[in-house]
Amino acid sequence: MGTSRLLMGALIAFLLTSGTAQAEYLAYAVGKQAKLPLPESIDAIDSRYLVQLEWGPYEGGRARVAVLPVDNTSSESTINVAGPDGTTVTWSAEHSNMVPVNGIEAIIADAMNRTGRFRLLERQALDSVLKEQDLVTSDRVSKPSGAATGNILGAQYLVQVVVTDYEANVSSRDGGGLGALIGDRAGVLGAVGIKSGKGRVGLNFRLIDAETSEVTYTRQIESVIRESGLTFGGLAIGGGAGLGGFFSNYSRTPIGQAVIAGVNKGVYEFVKRIGAVPATGSVVRADGDRVWLNLGKGVVSVGDVVEVLAMGEELIDPETGLSLGGIETNVGSARVVQVEDRFSIAETVSLKGEVSRGDKVVSTAPPPEIEFAPSWEKPRRGKF
Repeated sequence: MGTSRLLMGALIAFLLTSGTAQAEYLAYAVGKQAKLPLPESIDAIDSRYLVQLEWGPYEGGRARVAVLPVDNTSSESTINVAGPDGTTVTWSAEHSNMVPVNGIEAIIADAMNRTGRFRLLERQALDSVLKEQDLVTSDRVSKPSGAATGNILGAQYLVQVVVTDYEANVSSRDGGGLGALIGDRAGVLGAVGIKSGKGRVGLNFRLIDAETSEVTYTRQIESVIRESGLTFGGLAIGGGAGLGGFFSNYSRTPIGQAVIAGVNKGVYEFVKRIGAVPATGSVVRADGDRVWLNLGKGVVSVGDVVEVLAMGEELIDPETGLSLGGIETNVGSARVVQVEDRFSIAETVSLKGEVSRGDKVVSTAPPPEIEFAPSWEKPRRGKF
């Protein structure tokens, strides 16, 4: 009896451990009947399985990221859609193939926010800083004295997405084209039947170091949604409240779903690169053995130790006026003793030099490891 109990206990412990590991996978493809964990590489997975992702739980530090305005280099022209600022347009047949760049931008921000791994810079603040930086390229402000890219309110990385290809090709039962599906009437798209449809989009994702303006990662992604006899409607795409009715309608079209799947692919790659990195920030104030940091809740915790790095002479490129960085010197370490929403206070542990405002700090707490499914098996027909 004792042996049986021990075996049963071991089995229960194994099952609990297995369940915990599964709950920590990076992301899952979610359908009406299935929730499938994703492997490290999702390149070979059909876009239709990546339209709706559910991200696994994450408790580590979050990288500070700003999403730049989406650019469009495809042959299709662009259009602004209804958004938080109150701008409204009519999406009709004559411009059904236009690229909704600010709508795509909102989808990117929504996807990054749902990962729980990024602190996104508020867009209004980003716009004001970018306008300030635009002066640097004009003759009215000298380049060295203008706002540097790295001064975007503490952003570590800038995310830029360029639409390189965009093809909306959809036919409705009444032959009215996409304009018949997306109009100015409320609910016009709810559960609309599609005879045949295809959406294809090419997106170039770029990750830029906010301090040096260096493109540290770039990836071209193509996303295609092909459906025949599919009814769009009832698909629960996360977030998107800021786009109102447009997001709801757009997310039910083949091109809309191709864009969402493509964005999810790009964000998945960003998470693999910067979604689990040590927290970094700057010294806001130094007073005796106390140091104030621009790292708050969700980034550091009480007890975390940070290394303090002093930047040497900043090197400015004489041709571009951009900072090339400088040589960093370790001046000591400090332990976090208090954490507020937007800042924290640390006490110095050991010092080799003087801590000053603007010094860089890097947390020594290792980020949680990213867990991936060992493989991907295409779900059987009707089981997703």
